[in-house]
Amino acid sequence: MKIAIIADPHLGTKWGTPREHDSFDQFGEAIEKSLDLGVSLIILLGDIFDTRIPRQEVWARALRILSMPLARGKNEVKLVDTVGKDRDEISPLALRGTPVVAIHGNHERRTRGLTNPVEALEAAGLLIHLHQNALVFETPKGRVAVHGMSNVPEQHARKALSAWNPKPIENAFNILALHQSVGKFVYSDEEHPTLDVEDLPPGFDLYLCGHIHYRSESTAHGKPLLFPGGTERTQLLQVEAETPKGFYLVELDGRARYRFVELNTPRDFYYAEMKFSGVSIPELNRAVREKIRELLRNPRKNPKKLPLVRVRLLGTLAKEASRSEFDERAVAQEFEGEGLVVVSKRDLVAPGLEEKVQFLRELKERRMSVDETAMVLLEENLREAGYTQIFDVRTLYGLLVEGRENDALRNVFDVVESLVNAELRRMPHDNAR
Repeated sequence: MKIAIIADPHLGTKWGTPREHDSFDQFGEAIEKSLDLGVSLIILLGDIFDTRIPRQEVWARALRILSMPLARGKNEVKLVDTVGKDRDEISPLALRGTPVVAIHGNHERRTRGLTNPVEALEAAGLLIHLHQNALVFETPKGRVAVHGMSNVPEQHARKALSAWNPKPIENAFNILALHQSVGKFVYSDEEHPTLDVEDLPPGFDLYLCGHIHYRSESTAHGKPLLFPGGTERTQLLQVEAETPKGFYLVELDGRARYRFVELNTPRDFYYAEMKFSGVSIPELNRAVREKIRELLRNPRKNPKKLPLVRVRLLGTLAKEASRSEFDERAVAQEFEGEGLVVVSKRDLVAPGLEEKVQFLRELKERRMSVDETAMVLLEENLREAGYTQIFDVRTLYGLLVEGRENDALRNVFDVVESLVNAELRRMPHDNAR
């Protein structure tokens, strides 16, 4: 028996851009290749759609792709049992051809009581949706149980999995499917996963996880833990340039064997980081354009589509330079006939900004109150402006905290007036000389 494992197609992503067809091309290829390889079951690991409420055009193309397993596949499996799922929720249409089993991802998750797009696909008979429940299939090689938990907010993942507490089905090959960050496998720096590999329930024969957009392999309780990665590039990270896009083909023949099947339709993707120290805007313009030309000379796997190029700028600008002076959009337009260029400049900082960032980190580590932190920031800003010897910072801040803005303004005016009078008194003496 063969099973296709596909994750994160993100249908509809980059809509309205030159990349709007890519997600459909790649998901369609993954489904078509799965059927050509003779799979008996397809498992989708969430984020089929890029949004909770897809536009009609996205729906139309998704329905066309997901009708292929019903029309072209061979029904070699039979649903014999469900665990925690009402059998009446499953349309007989979903069990024709090659069944598709899916969990929903974070991009599709909606408020409790509202239908998400994966549930809508189940209602249309195109797949079977799982969330904290399981299906048991009879196959010519024995029984296969697919257990699935759709995405929940990361802070609740450990508690949700523990409350569900899935148990392997006896005398079956048991698969556990998730769409979460797990341990070191995280989607972004902003996520703080509560699940670790050790938290996954033991006793399963194969562990699967979506959400992570790059392909990776690990183990859980001595069994394979597979992250197929997304079929479409959404983050444009370096790891996505280094790992191909595709899906896993799992073969059950006494034991589980798996291999990664690479897709042909993804665009070539070239990634580079450039670090500068005190660079001027003209120097930056020359260096970035030269790097892009170099990347575009790389060999191509898919000459039918313009390649993706991302250049990430790091380091510092020259003293007289401003980041806004570098026009990354003009660079992208210059190469638009050769590639889809993205230049990221947010990590390129103006002189002195690094010191400010470090100063804010130190304030955070000191764990001061909000009032104390604000007072220190005011004092630091006045110090940089050369005014700490002129203003009584603590008195001024105290007036502002108490809501006495008029008194604070009067305090400032008094200081300014005294400075002006002192300058006027000095002027005749200067002129006499």
